[in-house]
Amino acid sequence: MRKVLLVAVLVGAVFLAGCDFMAFIDDLLSGSTDPDGSGIGGVTFVQIIVDYEFGIEVMTDDSGLQSWLLDASIGSIGPLSFDASINTYTVETPQGSDPYVKMSIQLDESGSMIRDLVVERRMSHGFDTWERIDKIVAFDIPYHRVEGASTYYRIDVSLPQWIGLELVDYKDWSKTENSEQNPNYQVVDPHAMQPYFDADPDRFIEIEFRQ
Repeated sequence: MRKVLLVAVLVGAVFLAGCDFMAFIDDLLSGSTDPDGSGIGGVTFVQIIVDYEFGIEVMTDDSGLQSWLLDASIGSIGPLSFDASINTYTVETPQGSDPYVKMSIQLDESGSMIRDLVVERRMSHGFDTWERIDKIVAFDIPYHRVEGASTYYRIDVSLPQWIGLELVDYKDWSKTENSEQNPNYQVVDPHAMQPYFDADPDRFIEIEFRQ
């Protein structure tokens, strides 16, 4: 009898409240943007990996401009924070940490598109004798696939009209011989990377959200 009464109350509420109530029921059944920070659809992601690769030209300190394959794989460090009001994931290591990683990734309301991607990393390498800076800013990277517990967003040659690459920076220098102000290798104009990206048939940018 109680079940019958409950159904009657729900049906009555549907007629009274219309679509808003149905949206509320849909959220209860399928999950909505989680206010506690876990993420869109109530899915908790624990790490984000940003990979990209394409051919560019790099200014070197000894031989001038050279063709270069720029590739980077930048992983978040520490717990992700999710702001449900703007659908944005952020994470940042403390200033001065090595590596230093900072990410801000905003998705659309459905989670089908990365609207805004800002990622930077500063790290030592070569047995702590070299230091490198990578930064990428891009827009409108679509959902691509799910594999296991990971969700992927990707841009590659299959989307030739994409023009969402705002900035890609790269600097690399020997700590004993050069500096950030005078690096061994650097991108001449970080804001002019879209033509390089478009020209490489093997280009890609891929973002993995790991559960």
